[in-house]
Amino acid sequence: MSVKRTTQNNVRPAGAWHAQFSAAAVLLGIGWLAAWFYGLAGRALAEPDEGRYAEVAHEMFTSGDWITPRLDGFNFFDKPPLHYWASATAYALFGAHPWSARLWCVLTGLLAIVAIGWAGARLFGREAGGYAAAILGSSLLFVFAAHINTLDIGVAAFLAVGMACFLVAQFDPTALHLRARLNLLMWAALALAVLSKGLIGVVLPGLILGLYMLWQRDWGVLRRVSLVPGVLMLLVLCAPWFILICRLHPDFFEYFFIREHFTRFLTSADGRSKVFGFFLPVVLLGLFPWTLLLPWSKTGWRAIGAGGPAQRFLLVWVGVVFVFFSVSHSQLPFYILPVFPALALLLGRAATVLSLQALVRRFWWVATLTTLGAATATAIALAARTAIPKAVLEDVLSGLSLALVLMALAAMVGAWALHRGRRRTAIHGLALATLIGWQLTLVSSQPLNDMRSAAPVARLIQPELGPHTEIFTVHAYLRALPFYLGRPVTVVDQDSDDLVPGLASRPHGYIADLATFEQRWRASHDAIALVADDLVGQLRSEGLPFRELGREATGVIITRHETALPPLRATP
Repeated sequence: MSVKRTTQNNVRPAGAWHAQFSAAAVLLGIGWLAAWFYGLAGRALAEPDEGRYAEVAHEMFTSGDWITPRLDGFNFFDKPPLHYWASATAYALFGAHPWSARLWCVLTGLLAIVAIGWAGARLFGREAGGYAAAILGSSLLFVFAAHINTLDIGVAAFLAVGMACFLVAQFDPTALHLRARLNLLMWAALALAVLSKGLIGVVLPGLILGLYMLWQRDWGVLRRVSLVPGVLMLLVLCAPWFILICRLHPDFFEYFFIREHFTRFLTSADGRSKVFGFFLPVVLLGLFPWTLLLPWSKTGWRAIGAGGPAQRFLLVWVGVVFVFFSVSHSQLPFYILPVFPALALLLGRAATVLSLQALVRRFWWVATLTTLGAATATAIALAARTAIPKAVLEDVLSGLSLALVLMALAAMVGAWALHRGRRRTAIHGLALATLIGWQLTLVSSQPLNDMRSAAPVARLIQPELGPHTEIFTVHAYLRALPFYLGRPVTVVDQDSDDLVPGLASRPHGYIADLATFEQRWRASHDAIALVADDLVGQLRSEGLPFRELGREATGVIITRHETALPPLRATP
């Protein structure tokens, strides 16, 4: 009888277990989504990238021309249109705001997390898939990229979707009946990657597949990826816009395909070249705190290579992406983002096979490093003497310190949970706390962001604007200023690489020298300018008539009006 009672007390009905698990999963999902979208509307657009891409989409939306991208009225052929189309659609639905400009990045980042979680669950089990999604969605660089308005997260997300479809179609024996559909979905994802950032959407997967087939001596993969219908789908999705833009603007082909791809990759024309190995610290720091799950020895890496074909494909993906961007002469931190989904899958698998003792050690390392980081950030905030105003530095570093303390506490609680065999609690708890921490860091960086943003400048200008006021920027061009003011800006003597190629498309919007600007200013009775701080004294000494409206870190705002415009009367 005692045995019977014990059995009844300890064996839980399957339905109750599923109910408990589902409730925990739902709560975790709600918490994750709340953290993922947190702070989206609390930050002004940063310069130059966020302002640039927000304004290109805004001009597409307001002009109704969804074919030709323009920045401040100048043709802007640096990138394909998918990001602009998506952001313009968001403006149509929700209005043009900084948060709606970032919405596409947030959603595509979330799409990559879901795709990686799904692929991990199909290949390595449900637990590993959950860990892979959590790791990707809380890695430093990935979180930042998904919440900053750039094009890099879009191409990384669609490459992740294509990779996930390929892995499941090729290496999941239970998905054989889905292979044709998964292949077409993969090709569609690659097409969207091309429309996000160009040829990299097919070049990288092609190099990876070629090297994988060479390593495995498995040329039959080409027969299993629906090559002919897939290429046709890719062309159907991508070719129409490229053909149309080339017909409308014959200079597009040379600029986009030659200069933006081959010239940038092979030369240092844009001054973005770094030393070989630049991306190693970027990946190690950008993966934090999950960097500590990476193998600590050659034996560990060999064990991954000795695993199944899916793990070997992921190793090839990581290696090719890292080497490709390392040998390029154009290197920026977000370029390496396509490596993170593959690393997340490998680390999600590792998190299921590492012993609890090994995980405990790694969690204590996380707790130690984050505690030291928080102490260092606090010390810098108290003692540092920099060009950044002390109040701004304190705000930024206090937010970072709070984030690191939160991660340290989560890692300590996770180590305690691991001692009790609660692996899922430890990993998902640390992931959620880390995501919240990185979001707090982004939000607390707003005072620093304001020093480089057009938002404070626009707030000073808007009360002075009349219906025909001309806006100038003199050696102080801010890409988001037209976005915030809702009108184009005349650029004076600026040779930015994102403006110069398109100057001929709006000649009246560019003044090549200060002398011509001064003539136009004197002839005007209704003008406002943002002027670089070091030019104000020169303009004053030359007798240029103006009144200062205010000063920001980005420059001095001056007006042609000797007195402020009278306030507009409300319509009765």
